[in-house]
Amino acid sequence: MAGSEALFRETSQKEMTQKEMPQKEMPQKEMPHPEAVILDIQRMSTEDGPGLRTTVFFKGCNLSCPWCHNPESIDKKPVVTWFPRRCIGCGICRKACPQKGISSGEEGIRFNRSLCLACGTCAEECPGGAIEIKGRNIPVDKLAAELLKDFFYFGKDGGVTLSGGEVMVQHEAALELTRLLKAAGINIAIDTAGCYDFSLLEAMLPYIDLVLYDLKIFDSEAHKRLLGAGNSLILENYRRLMDMKVRVWVRTPIIPGATDSEENIAAIGNFIAKAGRAGDDIPAGRGENSPGTPAVNLPERWELCAFNKLCRDKYDALDRDWAYKDAGLTEKTHIEKLTMIAARYFPGAVYTGAVAETGGEP
Repeated sequence: MAGSEALFRETSQKEMTQKEMPQKEMPQKEMPHPEAVILDIQRMSTEDGPGLRTTVFFKGCNLSCPWCHNPESIDKKPVVTWFPRRCIGCGICRKACPQKGISSGEEGIRFNRSLCLACGTCAEECPGGAIEIKGRNIPVDKLAAELLKDFFYFGKDGGVTLSGGEVMVQHEAALELTRLLKAAGINIAIDTAGCYDFSLLEAMLPYIDLVLYDLKIFDSEAHKRLLGAGNSLILENYRRLMDMKVRVWVRTPIIPGATDSEENIAAIGNFIAKAGRAGDDIPAGRGENSPGTPAVNLPERWELCAFNKLCRDKYDALDRDWAYKDAGLTEKTHIEKLTMIAARYFPGAVYTGAVAETGGEP
């Protein structure tokens, strides 16, 4: 018993001594920044928002647009690409591949993509630079530091644009990146298709200056058939942006046989004109500035983006067929007519991109 009491007193004294001793604050361990998987960084861009911009392309997309101009961005993981014009036929890549996933034939080398790990060994060994790995992991703080190098050419209107793929596929990394860039005073735009829960975009809005929002096809069944998902979520998210008076540029790609009908442009125009208010459809010619039309929340800009074929080699490099490889450029007269229809609902609608004067050449 006496032994127990002595042990109790000793223990109590230790506890009191510990309580009386000043407690040192433990250093806070910094949480590691998330990693982003990016495809590329494009500098001096004039097509991804106002002013001169640096555009960072995130990998991964949750839609499957058959006309996609960045097919190497669809898969979130890095992918291997091969450019035959640079290939000297030496066969070094075939010997270097640890997976034995490269073969050669009359048409050049072929990748067994079910075996390929995109490890980069073949690209490192290729003397002609014919093989490239598209996609790399980078901590967000290092990515922000890289983008901040361009600060001095942004000027008054320029900045950084987050594009893809679909940026929201990597929401955590994108959110952290916008926080870091905004803390440094950078103007930030995000290019998005809007097919996700609105809470993801809403979390980023305090750091974003402009949303470039795609409205491609108004008919939901056609949207689902061509892009792999309906558009109800996209349209609802757009309405919420308008209700919140967020600065938005709408962009509609003009794709032959898919989005370039007069009916589609009129339907999108009517939706833009009435978004943010309850009521009937607005007749053509009665946009916001028309007498007697109720006030609506409108985007700052609506662009009809002319189809081009600059991505054709990308599909070849990925061993993929492209449904639009034989399509011609958008005819000038056709896109001008579409722009006139768009302007009935949104005065000031414009088209952008190269067009064919008399007929699109493949």
